[in-house]
Amino acid sequence: MKLTLEEFRLQVQGRRGERRRGAPRYPDELVAFAVKHARSARAAGRSLHAAAAELSLSSMTLGAWISRSSEITGGGLREVVVRDADVVQAPDTRTLEIRTASGHVVRGLSVADAAMLLRALT
Repeated sequence: MKLTLEEFRLQVQGRRGERRRGAPRYPDELVAFAVKHARSARAAGRSLHAAAAELSLSSMTLGAWISRSSEITGGGLREVVVRDADVVQAPDTRTLEIRTASGHVVRGLSVADAAMLLRALT
């Protein structure tokens, strides 16, 4: 079943308070929809908090779902989106600092090392 954002919100509202002890509150289909929405929001430059608000979820819940999803599907590896604004050359040390959309930072790379890393990721 393909969900729209509005259908997702309605299902979330309908499930609040229904959970029996130990049972998951949201089915996998809803969790997958939320994770996909959050990742596309991040790729578009919007924050996790904004994506959670659009979904009528708390950012803590959405963040936990994203982390759990990354552990299950990626073996701990996550997609990295690098924009020109994320690559900054430090003036004194001649090294680069790369920041991912999800907040990870890689420091101390030479320009050649950064280029090799980015080529390997594509």
